Amino acid sequence: MIYSVGQIKFTSKYDGKTVTGLVGSSVSLTWSFSGDVNIVVWGLKKDGVDVIQNKGQLVSLNKNGPVSVSVPSEYSGRVIGSGDVSSGQVTFTLSSIRMSDKRFYGCKIRPTDPFDQEAFDSVYLAVKGEHLVA
Repeated sequence: MIYSVGQIKFTSKYDGKTVTGLVGSSVSLTWSFSGDVNIVVWGLKKDGVDVIQNKGQLVSLNKNGPVSVSVPSEYSGRVIGSGDVSSGQVTFTLSSIRMSDKRFYGCKIRPTDPFDQEAFDSVYLAVKGEHLVA
């Protein structure tokens, strides 16, 4: 296989591993990558396939910074992205974790070159917390 000079790839990834968050706290997920990446999207992974769900984007960053996305209402105000796409590292943070946040999340990097392939990685968020008894 011949690789183009601009090929993008993750240099650190979760490979579907589990990260644990506590109810009410925050969790930060950091991905590093190399190559000429144009945009990084983080969101809700679709079951069984390596894609972000339709209307499941939580944060999108490009070389100029955050890109406005329509976030599902249950995540509104609880997700942020930081880092510099050009530097090859971004961090996504989910705050005020809820039991319902227990699921797979995906990170997709898109190349600047439209002929290069996108790359995808996923992570499972396990949620632990105390259940209050009324």
